[in-house]
Amino acid sequence: MKLGNVVIIVFASILTLGPALTGCGPKDKVKNENAPTPGRDKELYEQASKKAEKGRYDEARLTYNVVISTYPDSPFLPLAKLAIADSFYLEGGASNLQQAIGGYKDFAQYFPTHPQICEVKHMIAQAFMRQMGAYNRDISNAKQAEHQLKAAEQACRNSETLPKIKSDLERVQQVLGLHELDIARFYSDKRQAYKASESRLRDIISNYPFFSYTDESLYRLGVVLIEQEQPEEAAEYFTRLVRDYSKSEFAEKGKEYLEKLGKPIPEPGNDNAAPERPNFMGRFGLILGRNGLDISEDGVLLSKKGLEKEDVKESVKPSEAGNQPGTRAVRASTKSAVVTDQPAATPTPAAGQAANGASANQAPAPEEKSAAPKKDEKKDSKKKKEKKGFLGGIFK
Repeated sequence: MKLGNVVIIVFASILTLGPALTGCGPKDKVKNENAPTPGRDKELYEQASKKAEKGRYDEARLTYNVVISTYPDSPFLPLAKLAIADSFYLEGGASNLQQAIGGYKDFAQYFPTHPQICEVKHMIAQAFMRQMGAYNRDISNAKQAEHQLKAAEQACRNSETLPKIKSDLERVQQVLGLHELDIARFYSDKRQAYKASESRLRDIISNYPFFSYTDESLYRLGVVLIEQEQPEEAAEYFTRLVRDYSKSEFAEKGKEYLEKLGKPIPEPGNDNAAPERPNFMGRFGLILGRNGLDISEDGVLLSKKGLEKEDVKESVKPSEAGNQPGTRAVRASTKSAVVTDQPAATPTPAAGQAANGASANQAPAPEEKSAAPKKDEKKDSKKKKEKKGFLGGIFK
């Protein structure tokens, strides 16, 4: 091989290895604008709140999420999570309401002792209530709303929100009762499927105590039991109808059945008026899905206009929110968010002695770890010299 070819091969090798060798040196770090900075969490939270106020919910959620992911122990973290769920609730629509439900449930899981926890639980039910349709259509959202309201009623017995929860529960059960009664009527009147009708009517009487058609349900249950040759049990329901709903339009029919069965007619147990029924327009509205539900247009923290409710925000001051049980359960996956419980660094002996008036000539205590960085620096400088010598030797 000729000398010229050897030189060309060596020069090509240098060009190939050059970038790889120079790439081994120190690299400039990319600045992370979302790196944790003291006080930055408050700034980000306020920026997100201004965006939410203007209805820019997508942008607001992105900024709220920076607070959550970058500052896992920030006192603004509970408010940020609550604001995200509220923003979805305010936007509305099936998809956004499902996102809101997930956000409220997530908040309730991480902050179970938060002062607004009952409002959050109630809002989960309200998000389902907003998706309810007519009583003679799909009833799954109504069942979900009832389940959430019962859970909230159980957990919030001493809360100011309890009356609202109970009122909503009665209204939702009214829709569920109408759904079951509509099916029971169909089975008994159209199909003569008395057993199927009996099952629906028993569920109404057992599960919906405030249903405004309970008197009709008692009467119909007595009738289907008569059709199935169970007169003794039927008499019990006719008796209950006449005693508890003496002014009902079905009370006289119940008395007739009791007379035919040879059973005594009970005295009225109360002076209650006949159960209220919706008028023609009301029934038409129910078919269209107008269930008369009192559903809030506001979220827990954010109002319909995106403004923060000051009373809710002030109920837990940022300085106190971080001390709520459960707030430290949220952690970001990045290493920078990991919080250790190590005690704060103590001053070195030299600093401590200087503070106490010790002699300035006294040598500071040796540090065991101080030698390690120097060794590493020597190794790095040695490697750099070797690389430089290798390249310099080639080019010579």
